[in-house]
Amino acid sequence: MEPLKGTTAMDTGQPMNRRTMLRLAAASSVAALLAACGGSSATEAPKPAATTASGAATTPAGSAAAATRPATTGASATTAPASTTAASGSAPTGTTAASGSAPAGTTAASGSAVAVAPSGTAAGGWPAYYPADYQTIVDGAKKEQKLLIYSIMSKENWKPVLEAFKKRYSFLDVETADLGSSEVFQRYYSEAGSNARTGDMIMTSSPDEWQAFIKKGELAPYESPEGKYVPAWSKLAPGVYSVSSDPLVFIYNKKTLAADKTPKTMAELAANIEKSADPYKGKMTTYDPEKVATGFAAFWFYIKKNGDKGWAQLETIGKQNVKLESSAGNMVNATLTGESNLGFFVSTISVLPKLPASEAVLGYRMIADGTPILVRGQGITKKAQSPNAAKLMMDFILSQDGQIAFAEGGLTAYRPDVADKAKIHLNKLAGDVGEDNLLKFFFDPDLTDKAKTDAFLARLKKTFGR
Repeated sequence: MEPLKGTTAMDTGQPMNRRTMLRLAAASSVAALLAACGGSSATEAPKPAATTASGAATTPAGSAAAATRPATTGASATTAPASTTAASGSAPTGTTAASGSAPAGTTAASGSAVAVAPSGTAAGGWPAYYPADYQTIVDGAKKEQKLLIYSIMSKENWKPVLEAFKKRYSFLDVETADLGSSEVFQRYYSEAGSNARTGDMIMTSSPDEWQAFIKKGELAPYESPEGKYVPAWSKLAPGVYSVSSDPLVFIYNKKTLAADKTPKTMAELAANIEKSADPYKGKMTTYDPEKVATGFAAFWFYIKKNGDKGWAQLETIGKQNVKLESSAGNMVNATLTGESNLGFFVSTISVLPKLPASEAVLGYRMIADGTPILVRGQGITKKAQSPNAAKLMMDFILSQDGQIAFAEGGLTAYRPDVADKAKIHLNKLAGDVGEDNLLKFFFDPDLTDKAKTDAFLARLKKTFGR
């Protein structure tokens, strides 16, 4: 289920969008957030130039988060520009492109070099490198019996994961709810506030609302024994690890859009439109950034890398009556039927399950000048009634078996040591575009600045004629 940003306030029943939620979330500063997250984390990025008092739209600054941006993969990689330009035309001082510089020892799209996990299995079925007292967590989970997860993944996505998990922990009853990215938090807040049974884990992709959740003190940080075997960028904050790393790609109808009109980059798409808009006028689709958190973040991180150049591309594209959708599923269906010729920033979680059955009609490719990567965070809630069961699930998802299972369910695995085993893996998808053009979602502090996000959304709406 693609996450809708607008949901209902738990105490008033009135519509409550993501920016309202941010305003209510906390009055504390970004510095307080970082302190709560353990200080300067691997996912920090410098702030962009301040929004002008007049409310002029702001381009998010380029991130210098070198620890989160692994090295270039393959000869086809494109070097990111040294700085981005603010939407107002001025360049923020001392900021680098969102792809950042590469830490030493990085070799693959899955991230900076990580330790190699030892082989072997403990008597209980978990990896032998887990702590000697891990049985204590298992015994605690046996007493809890049930695990409740609020996620943005469908039952089809979860099916192979739960099957594999139950083979190891057959005593646990696991329930997963397929909700919107804001809804997972709001349902938790409402239930936790009334001391009702609520989600033991939250799994969603909204970077701003995760930060608000942490500010509220609602995260119960847990350090997984799998942490040392996953890339630095996938550890979004202390106790928040990535479930998957799903690219947001171009999709196109092979029957209705000529091969030479199928773009490899957003720049090429804009150039094609300048030459001849006919194949694209009223025949393109993407997320509605006002309603879909994933869509807003995709545009945010794309502009973070490409600055004014990116805005110019979007302005050309936005004049073509682009259909803004609430889900990737809608975009895929529209493309399959020929209602749309082309979609951009479409989540592969809805694309790849259609293949190979629909490959005669449906094509997709990574966006060579910047493919947003939806990084789905997972964390254990403060009010979890089954915290031990939640730890077992988090460890399993991060493990080799869990990554492989979610790839079977349509998500993109990222753990380096399963690149040759997982059905879908970030390394396999990244080869054509290079690491610098993988725009991974991270907990950008600027996403908690309402003035900046409001200005950014206002410019997006104007760009798409809304």
